[in-house]
Amino acid sequence: MAARWTTLADRLQVFALHAALYRLLGGRLVRRDTLLLTTVGRRSGRLRTTPLFYVRDGGDCLIVASNGGDARYPAWWHNVRAEPRVHVQVGRDVLACDAAPATGADAVHLWPAFVAIHRGYDDYRRSTTRELTMFRLTPRTEALS
Repeated sequence: MAARWTTLADRLQVFALHAALYRLLGGRLVRRDTLLLTTVGRRSGRLRTTPLFYVRDGGDCLIVASNGGDARYPAWWHNVRAEPRVHVQVGRDVLACDAAPATGADAVHLWPAFVAIHRGYDDYRRSTTRELTMFRLTPRTEALS
């Protein structure tokens, strides 16, 4: 069984290191199905970046709030629910996006694509009683500087 991180601080350090390397290398040397999600902290107002697996559906990206099957939602889930205007980095491309929960039909249709990139998603689904919310990230037309 994989070791669990002991504290939130441990997780944040790993995410910060992964995000820094992703930005530095423009997404090279990481899995092609990984993006960086940047949200605004709902309490702090600070920018928070989390590396996540994603699936493409047309021009949209979809992500799942799995939190490794933990009973709690990941912090980014709360941030997205409070402020759905997010930024996404895929490789060197940074996009301003609107995040919205995927519809039931979308979630059912796209779930196998998530399992194909990470078999652990089915384990996560079995190990928690909460919903593993899937979010659709739709690019906005505004330009980023």
